[in-house]
Amino acid sequence: MLLALAACGDDELIPRPPPDAAVAGSDALPDLVVDPGRAAADLALQVETFAVDACELGVDDDCAGGPGARTLLRFSVQTPNLGDADLQLGSPLDNEDFVYSACHSHYHLLGYARYELVDAFDATVAAGHKQAFCLEDGVPYTDDAAATRRYSCSFQGIQRGWADVYESRLPCQFVDVTDVAPGAYTLRVTLDADGRLEELDDTNNVMELPVDLASADLTTPTEACAVTDPRATSNPTRECGWELDATWTCTPGTHVRVGCAETCDGLGACTGDPMIRACDHAEPAGCSNAAQLERFPDQDDACGSPCPRVRDVVCPPGGELDVFVAPEVLGEPFTCTVELEEL
Repeated sequence: MLLALAACGDDELIPRPPPDAAVAGSDALPDLVVDPGRAAADLALQVETFAVDACELGVDDDCAGGPGARTLLRFSVQTPNLGDADLQLGSPLDNEDFVYSACHSHYHLLGYARYELVDAFDATVAAGHKQAFCLEDGVPYTDDAAATRRYSCSFQGIQRGWADVYESRLPCQFVDVTDVAPGAYTLRVTLDADGRLEELDDTNNVMELPVDLASADLTTPTEACAVTDPRATSNPTRECGWELDATWTCTPGTHVRVGCAETCDGLGACTGDPMIRACDHAEPAGCSNAAQLERFPDQDDACGSPCPRVRDVVCPPGGELDVFVAPEVLGEPFTCTVELEEL
């Protein structure tokens, strides 16, 4: 079956069998699916400029259409293992199914996911891209998932009940739509199209997500989230549910501190569990996660506090910073009293 995005507000996007569920008449096997809620929540357009020697243009990655300015449809891919066994691949060294990625600085499983943008006639309008992944335990996904990680890039796999996550900000985590006309399309993500992996069910490896390239929502993170499943939205990469706190002025080229974490980093104050991001006010693609001046890692629970970590950014040439804030969990009350300090 196809796993398509459900109606707005519908949390039941993917069936959720427990990871140790018995499957009648079959041996224990993993079962991988694509979470459409995470792809929808993290969807954004971004303009990015690639040098002629960019790794995205290299033979191993080859995901951008060419050097120069390109328009990218970025999205995250979260692939939970909902089967009754771990997916265990092991060490990628001396394994012909893996290739070393210069963009990511680790080994990837070849052809794990294929990305395509198709039109109403099912014709591919943006060249299909086979994305190689480092498969690891990214986040626990089901209620009874194991408490600790088991797999990483050095010994790859996905535990039952856990999900691998490739965030939208990562190299090649996009479809290049530079030459695609504005309009309505479908983003299609296919897992293991070549059938390398043995699973319980190969028919649930396709996700389709409606996309309108003319929508202003793709260039701003302030629209309401169409999905509310916290597994899809409770993370700083989401591209919905943010609010513009203020546009700050600063001296171009100087380093500035931005934050709301007085108890931890001595700047601003917060209540609840907020997140923060800062972008160039002149950024044509808005303040997507990938377009931030500097990604705010570990935005939550800095120094044991729920306040987001204060970060240093460089003031852009126009001298204006847009600062956005949001609760980690949609609908939860929060305050984020932002302060900015030039260094």
